[in-house]
Amino acid sequence: MFERVFVAFDGSPESRGACQVAIGIAGTFRSSLTVGTVHPDAESATDGRLGNLVPLGEEGKTLDGLLEELRAAALAAGARSMESVVLFGEVVPALLEYLGSHPHDLAVTGSRRLSRGARLLSGSISAGLAGGAPCPVLVVPARRSRRPGK
Repeated sequence: MFERVFVAFDGSPESRGACQVAIGIAGTFRSSLTVGTVHPDAESATDGRLGNLVPLGEEGKTLDGLLEELRAAALAAGARSMESVVLFGEVVPALLEYLGSHPHDLAVTGSRRLSRGARLLSGSISAGLAGGAPCPVLVVPARRSRRPGK
């Protein structure tokens, strides 16, 4: 059913959650998994590759390191294969262009559960993919922390 699964990844907690879901699907269906990252500010492929070596967040892991962890998890879960692709430009158009020229059966993305105002100001990657992708899109919502008494 899902021979090729694509997931958008930027290192954020939301995209990590989307990757876990995509890995589960790829493992269940023995799919090939493609993890796509977009470098919106890179001037060239060299800039993008160098950017993959810069530590992200408080963990200090690089994008390349995170991608290797995802590869190991995907293969351990039963995915047929995992490849990563680096795209350049504005995030949504770059992802849509890639999906248009590289057919996939499912695209997975995370959602930050932005307010309507925040979506208007910053845009929504998940809404852009859901509205323009040539394949079904699964949007994985961010986990809300549970507060005591709620």
